[in-house]
Amino acid sequence: MAAPDSRRNILILCVDRDDDIGRKTGIETPILGRDANLEAASRLALADPEEADANAMFAAVSLYDRLAAEGEDTYQLATIAGSSEGGVEADRSLIHELGIVLEKFPSREVILVTDGFADEFIVPIIQSRIHITSIRRVVVKHSERIEESWAIFLRYMKTLFNDPHYSRFSLGVPGILLVVLGFLIVLDQLQNAGMIIPFIVGMTLLLRGFGIDKKLASLRFMLPPPERQLVLASIGVGLILSVIGCYLGVVEAVGFIPENSPPFWSNIAYWIQLSPILVGNFLLKAVDLIVFGAMVALLGGFVSYFIQGDPRRLRNIVGLIVTFWLRFIAIESAKVLNEPGKPLTLTSPLVLMTIWGFITTITSVIILYGIHKKFM
Repeated sequence: MAAPDSRRNILILCVDRDDDIGRKTGIETPILGRDANLEAASRLALADPEEADANAMFAAVSLYDRLAAEGEDTYQLATIAGSSEGGVEADRSLIHELGIVLEKFPSREVILVTDGFADEFIVPIIQSRIHITSIRRVVVKHSERIEESWAIFLRYMKTLFNDPHYSRFSLGVPGILLVVLGFLIVLDQLQNAGMIIPFIVGMTLLLRGFGIDKKLASLRFMLPPPERQLVLASIGVGLILSVIGCYLGVVEAVGFIPENSPPFWSNIAYWIQLSPILVGNFLLKAVDLIVFGAMVALLGGFVSYFIQGDPRRLRNIVGLIVTFWLRFIAIESAKVLNEPGKPLTLTSPLVLMTIWGFITTITSVIILYGIHKKFM
């Protein structure tokens, strides 16, 4: 009676997760057999001599030749590919093609051959279908450290962008800074960016460095709902900007006080005569940041009401429109205070701004009231 065959079927598998083979040579995968893999590797190397997957396929052919020559087990060589889109599409393609290979060559063991890149994605997928007995990583010697460094760099970058724990700082803080810069440019206050941006960055580093953000997170059960937090945050930012604006305005106004001016209580009439110039220059310097802060607070309230489906969000729209026109009215008023002798006419900028602001506000109220009656 013949002894039972104890030879095992072992699959030598080469994996191309981003489908360089298909994109650069047009060869369909999976590729089964030594000769087919050797031809595919040669065509891929000719198409792109720097392609790491070609080196991995040549290494897989070499490994197959060496193990097959020993004759202890039955070996088969195969190459599967994912998708150039990466992500879920690539993983689905790998699973599908691995299933096809295992149907044609049933095996319980696999020797995995890769170029070392994206192994953290490939290995779990293969292990979910078949036992991996060995992994052969093929990295070109002169570029081994570069490959590994690049893989580590990409891994950390994905963590920074995809992990909410890190993305709130790596993406959130730059996003806030860009929004603030945008508002400063619109309000022609870019010269104050050097003061506002370090303040925001400093507060962020302070919260993070002393772990205050974690302590605040542990008190989440005591905090109001997220939409209410948004209102409080926007009001807080608005107040900070308004205070900074008032400070800049006061500093600007103080610069227009003549030297040797008498104390206020000793010559009130003198200060009453000087007050228009002081108020005018205060407004010219402070109004932009004050209006900016008010609009931030109103915008936060609008977003909060919008999330809740609260019709009060329409009031915030009106508030934004009124605040927008108040900026121009305040600036023109400041110019009038600085030049009290200049006559006011119907064509004066202050009068025109006031009329247009009034018309715009009334129109927006009528439109929004109609929207409210029709859709809410």
